[in-house]
Amino acid sequence: MKKLWMVAVLITAPLFAAHAQAADTSTKVTFAKDSYCGSFAGNIQNGKEFRLWLMPEQNLVIRNVGDDQINVAYVSGPSGRLTGDRYDNETSYFTERKGNHRMKVYGNSSYSSVEFCAY
Repeated sequence: MKKLWMVAVLITAPLFAAHAQAADTSTKVTFAKDSYCGSFAGNIQNGKEFRLWLMPEQNLVIRNVGDDQINVAYVSGPSGRLTGDRYDNETSYFTERKGNHRMKVYGNSSYSSVEFCAY
């Protein structure tokens, strides 16, 4: 009985680990050394969720640096959704708490360029 239980654990454990790894489909935004910004270029026509670890009271700026139009659907942090201010080609948010922040961005063509900056 003990052997049967151990075999069952050994068979099912990798399945749980694989599920945990596959759960996060967002794209991590990284900054180059000594930089405040990171970027993404590619197809976001159907929307793409990005994630970025931020500290409290940082100014997150999401900027369109391509030729098409982008729309920031939402930015959410550990405390919930953040309210942003939209300008010509950028949207600005102030973070409330440290932690992962998720941003959903849409483009209107098959190739978009987006810049994420945190000050």
